[in-house]
Amino acid sequence: MSKNYRETVTQHYQKQAKELGLNLKSTMPDQNIRELEITNIIKYLNDGDDCLELGCGNGAASIEIAKKRKLNQISIDYSKEMIELANKQNKLNIKGNIKFEQGDILDLKISKQFDVVFTVRCIINLMDKNDQKMALNNLAKLVKINGKLVLLEAFSDGLEEINMARKELGLDSIPPAHHNLHLVKSDVINHLKNYGMKLVNEDCFLSSYYFWTRAISPALVKANNVGIKFNSKIDSYFKFLTPYGNFSHIKLLIFEKTE
Repeated sequence: MSKNYRETVTQHYQKQAKELGLNLKSTMPDQNIRELEITNIIKYLNDGDDCLELGCGNGAASIEIAKKRKLNQISIDYSKEMIELANKQNKLNIKGNIKFEQGDILDLKISKQFDVVFTVRCIINLMDKNDQKMALNNLAKLVKINGKLVLLEAFSDGLEEINMARKELGLDSIPPAHHNLHLVKSDVINHLKNYGMKLVNEDCFLSSYYFWTRAISPALVKANNVGIKFNSKIDSYFKFLTPYGNFSHIKLLIFEKTE
């Protein structure tokens, strides 16, 4: 794909910044998903960690993470507008330190290494497979030995699974977002092996919630001819279900740097 994709991505996040400002719904309108993302990222962070976050957006989720763990954290986003918003977020009650910076995952101006490097739906905004590989290279180099690379990204295998379920229920397939290229899980795992990164966990934390909200619920809605509402009381119940299967494109891959 032409590198002009970055203009498409930039315009998308400029619009998000303008419309949603400091709101936690920025880049993720489903607040149950946002809550589950935050809850599950912090499972892989420990008090005292030096952390680098890529794809912080307006910083709202980053602040919530910083309230739950005592971290030395640098949070980066490509969007100038998003970083301007992030620097306006209220840092009251954070446990450690957090600094927001504009940066490019393809050209990071960082020399130090971190205990944990994590992404939040960031690499999928690189709509070119070679750019995605370059981003993975850059991130792997910034992880300390025995440190972790935590990828919260969208993967093609999970989308295929939920779409097979939707097909059985007579529903159309869900396409990737217009500004995203989903990662291929096997490609990511094999590529990161070249940088001493070993997969230690695949966390499909959204699978049960996604199966309800993107398959069962839409089928019931279609059968009863009623409208779909994000963040409903019924949806909120299903966020507490134990995740089972691989029915969401959004998931966590956790790598440890062994060499």
